[in-house]
Amino acid sequence: MEPIYIYKIIHIVGLALTMLSFGSLITKYSKCGVIGHGVGLLMLLVSGFGLQARVLGGTFPGWLIVKLVLWLVLGGMLVLVKRGKLKAGPAWLIILGIVAVAAFLALTKPF
Repeated sequence: MEPIYIYKIIHIVGLALTMLSFGSLITKYSKCGVIGHGVGLLMLLVSGFGLQARVLGGTFPGWLIVKLVLWLVLGGMLVLVKRGKLKAGPAWLIILGIVAVAAFLALTKPF
């Protein structure tokens, strides 16, 4: 059995990679930024499901479903930023809000 701290480390590194990629993509579009965004989101997804299987035993409470929706929104933000539909300032505020809500849900598990 694998310790859950490995999943947590992968989850945090995936979040950092996703945020760094957003930073590079908001200032200037680059292929490396897009790849980093995708790899970061994949790390978040895989480690999140690993944690869910180990800690929750395969159940899907409401807060986890909301986190999955937030993950999808983070993935879609790339398209909005790339096409210029969302400017840098509002994009950063939305991304920061998504991360804050996801952290709140993970720490408090309100429902």
